[in-house]
Amino acid sequence: MKKIRQTMMALLGVVVMTACSGGNAPSENCLVFGEVPAIYADYEAQRDKIEESAQKSEADYKKASAQIDELTEQYRARIEEAGRNLDGQSIEITPGEDFKVVSPVSLSFKEFANSVRSVYDVKGEIETAKDITLEVTESWLRSHDVQYLILPLLLIGCDEQGAEVTSARIGAFKGFNVVDGKLVLPAGTKAELETVPYGDNDYDDYIRVKSVRLALDTTKL
Repeated sequence: MKKIRQTMMALLGVVVMTACSGGNAPSENCLVFGEVPAIYADYEAQRDKIEESAQKSEADYKKASAQIDELTEQYRARIEEAGRNLDGQSIEITPGEDFKVVSPVSLSFKEFANSVRSVYDVKGEIETAKDITLEVTESWLRSHDVQYLILPLLLIGCDEQGAEVTSARIGAFKGFNVVDGKLVLPAGTKAELETVPYGDNDYDDYIRVKSVRLALDTTKL
């Protein structure tokens, strides 16, 4: 029991600076969220170690719970610092035919939604570069009032081969029209940028992102 307590205290006392890939610090910045994914993944790993080290007794669970609470406070501070470091750092978005980045897009730490789930304001300005025409059925048009239609704007993360590995909603478009029986989002329509959370252990996906592009989410049409 003494050895178990010592092990658990050692786990708590070490402020681990390694990312999932190893090293002495979360040196690999993800293209979208910077160091946040690596720090979050490290938190998950350390929390799991504490939980696994706890024996199945009420006393041990209480100790593990206290250790996790302290660990969480440590990592909240690290996540917030890494999040604030994103302020003003432009995300390089691959140009496309449909959208134009009018002013650079970046993330700005806003708050924690829960213990370590961080939320970011999306800064910048994006608009449609041309009329975007969407094919919809006549029955769809009859059953929808397009003046109230809102479709999400996605930031798609791609790997070295250009395949999609991550997707995050960063805003939305409204202002659709019906032209010749088709749904049209006019050129020059500005996206209403929103907030985007990071709170999943997606480090393995985000570290693979080598380029990002914009896409209109039409899955609900």
